[in-house]
Amino acid sequence: MEGLVEAGLVKEIGVCNYNSGLLHDLMAYASIKPAMLQIESHPYLTQERLLRAAAQYELAVTAFSPLGALSYVELNMADNGESVLKQAVVQAAADRLDRTPAQVVLRWGIQRGTAVIPKTSQPERLKENKALFDFDLTDEEMSSISALNCHRRFNDPGHFCEEAFDCFYPIYD
Repeated sequence: MEGLVEAGLVKEIGVCNYNSGLLHDLMAYASIKPAMLQIESHPYLTQERLLRAAAQYELAVTAFSPLGALSYVELNMADNGESVLKQAVVQAAADRLDRTPAQVVLRWGIQRGTAVIPKTSQPERLKENKALFDFDLTDEEMSSISALNCHRRFNDPGHFCEEAFDCFYPIYD
């Protein structure tokens, strides 16, 4: 990837699904520092230590699956009952702000300093997902939503490889 930057074919490098160990290793030998770290992050997987490590290296962070389980139910990698949108603290903030629970969770991600990339193909959801910058969550709401963290990872490439290719290749221990 560094060769692509040096050749002028790309402006910046990004990495995805790196844990702090991989990040420290990369930064020990990289001659061109990545600009972005893309990770799964949502209220059930806050990844505070990894965000802190990324900040030490001045890496921006993009959170994929910012709403948690929703994309994974149809893949049988999450249960309907695992939706963060049904949590009381999220519902209460949505009621207070006259917003949807999804907007509250996406705002939580933005307010903690990550970019969020929610998935949707529905035009009304696209509009809803864009309307995140004219309200704020309180410090108490931010803390309460963060307290939902249970280290629940929905996107494990090791699981995908085993299911799809019958090949055990975990990247998370």
